Amino acid sequence: MLRRTRRKQDQLVEIRMNESSEPDDLSFDEIVQGLVYSRVFMSKEDRSVKYHLIEPYIDDELSDIIEEVKQRVIDRASFDRLATDDREKDFEKVYSGIISELALDFTPAENTVMKYYVRRDVVELGRIQGLMYDQSIEDVSCDGQNVPVFVFHRAHGFIPSNVIFKDEGELNTYVKKIVQDSGKHISISVPIIDATLPDGSRLQASYGRYITSNGPAFTIRKFRSNPLSPVSLIMTGSVSARIMSYLWILTEYGANMMVAGGTGSGKTTLLNAILLFIPPQMKVVSIEDTREINIPHENWIATVTRSGFGALNKSTGKRAGEIDMFDLLAASLRQRPNYIIIGEVRGKEAFTVFQAMSAGRYGFGTFHAEDPKTLIHRLESPPINIPRTLITALDVIIMQSQLSYNNKMVRRATSISEITGLDQATNDIIVNNIFKWTPANDVFTFSGFSYVMNRIAERIGKTESDLEHEAENRERILNKMIEKKFYTYRDVTRMITMFYKDKEELLKELELNLET
Repeated sequence: MLRRTRRKQDQLVEIRMNESSEPDDLSFDEIVQGLVYSRVFMSKEDRSVKYHLIEPYIDDELSDIIEEVKQRVIDRASFDRLATDDREKDFEKVYSGIISELALDFTPAENTVMKYYVRRDVVELGRIQGLMYDQSIEDVSCDGQNVPVFVFHRAHGFIPSNVIFKDEGELNTYVKKIVQDSGKHISISVPIIDATLPDGSRLQASYGRYITSNGPAFTIRKFRSNPLSPVSLIMTGSVSARIMSYLWILTEYGANMMVAGGTGSGKTTLLNAILLFIPPQMKVVSIEDTREINIPHENWIATVTRSGFGALNKSTGKRAGEIDMFDLLAASLRQRPNYIIIGEVRGKEAFTVFQAMSAGRYGFGTFHAEDPKTLIHRLESPPINIPRTLITALDVIIMQSQLSYNNKMVRRATSISEITGLDQATNDIIVNNIFKWTPANDVFTFSGFSYVMNRIAERIGKTESDLEHEAENRERILNKMIEKKFYTYRDVTRMITMFYKDKEELLKELELNLET
């Protein structure tokens, strides 16, 4: 039986006094109840914002015992062959057996701390797992050894943390482990990889110094298990209820939309929210490099590209077994989808997407561009090469931005533009800015007329005033959801499904009377 030579009181879960909340703290939050905390503060030395992850204190003796238990768990478990849920079950079974065998003479607090560290390092992502637990963090970025791991905090942007990998060999081993957990392989021959972690987070990693001169590196874009709903985005000020009601009408009745913006601007978050408005009976196909689209629809085929192996085939330009976005798109068109979603438009597949749009299938996607003109220019330029006449199949461009506003990092849909056609004299694409964000007072202004809604009204046999009236009613529904505190992804999904299947029941639950 392993015994500790000196027993500590049940204080191992306490926060160390020198890291407790201080006047310079910008936030101090509990991440895992009674175990893990985060502290964001203004450094006294250089007045920069920093992030500290605070985990339970362990002394050297307990640390040695934890290492022994970890090794025994690794020797007996079968994690490499199991799915995420089964890994957790296997861990619980193996860990309990080992603890019973060792008959460790620990206090309840010591047992809690030991299990946290063993699970963290064996089943989960090791020393960065606490960062992954923090809901305020969106990205985790390690740029090499002896460099603080940077986190992207929702309120403060990129800030350094107190998590550091001090040894290059250790970091290489860590990168290999998390890549293998994602089901892929990284090595000297394949030193850079994009992958999806078991929890759905997006991983980009490099091995050794073959790609990154400062040594191995990785960036994790965290997956939201509970995505932001349209109502949540209204509440955070990213969009207005009027904008969401407009997008709801366009999504239901059929329009082609692109959400554009810079890296980390919230393009996919906004796209996922808009996709909730797709009627539940419609067939949806999504095409991505790594899984980021997350919708509740049952009639949804989620496809993901696959890397190949071996040398490039000169005739195809691909490796054996490679399946790219163009392959997936070609297959999806044979599945008769009502809606096609492209995770990120950037290559030759775009031509086929725009052809499908012009043929009556509704397309959605994201695109890296800072404004509508840049988006159109990039669509026309290599390697995409979309003819200008085909670009007019796109109905709406939503510009999403991340910016500093009132000393806070915020996300806003800075403009929503409609492509109304080609100027016969100049052959230029005509754009109508239907919504625009005004930073002076943080409001969204409406131009007063929607060409796209007018086109939809003609197509479905209604008047534009009919659709405007529908949009006003849906704006009232969204505002009522806010009033009733129905804002989670699950709540809003239920409400929108009810809207399509039993509108009277929805209005009854919201206690809302709509004008007919």
